Amino acid sequence: MKKIEVENWDDVLKWSYSLARKFVIENLVPQGVTSARKFDAYKRANRPLPRKFPRIPDEYFIRKGTWKGWRDFLGHPEQKKSRNFLGYHDAARVVRNADIKNSKAYLSWKERPPNLPARPEYFYQEWRGWKDFLGEKFEKPNPRHYTKLTEADVRIIKHQLKMGVPGAVLARTFRVSEMQISRIKRGENWHEI
Repeated sequence: MKKIEVENWDDVLKWSYSLARKFVIENLVPQGVTSARKFDAYKRANRPLPRKFPRIPDEYFIRKGTWKGWRDFLGHPEQKKSRNFLGYHDAARVVRNADIKNSKAYLSWKERPPNLPARPEYFYQEWRGWKDFLGEKFEKPNPRHYTKLTEADVRIIKHQLKMGVPGAVLARTFRVSEMQISRIKRGENWHEI
């Protein structure tokens, strides 16, 4: 395997997984960046990263098909993932008894027991969403209750359609039918805007 030498990390224009991994292991791990959460905290603190370094490395390298996980990326691939967490239903019961109201409260929960994962949405295969995990009771909006669009709404919809946002997503967002979105797209409705 060829040894990679870089004099100035800011000069790197295209990052491969191995090059990004080398940068992280040599420069960030010695500063205590040893997990995905610590990497995010490092970025949020506006700490230095090379100019073209992928800001969300897992997403970037998953798209390239080279991602091997955070443990490998941070230089400790042999470390086994802890499996001593509670099962989904037991964890949900503990969280509900602690009266955690939303995902933000869970993620910032300082007294979170060590047998609960920091990011349950990634850990549990049976994950059905935060509302289910936290035990929130909610009613689905009546799908037949549609709203009227304003001119500003239509401008946003047309812009989003040009950006490639699916019509079904826009229909849910603006609480109109998908047919209304497709008519706007074809110019049958609101053609003057």
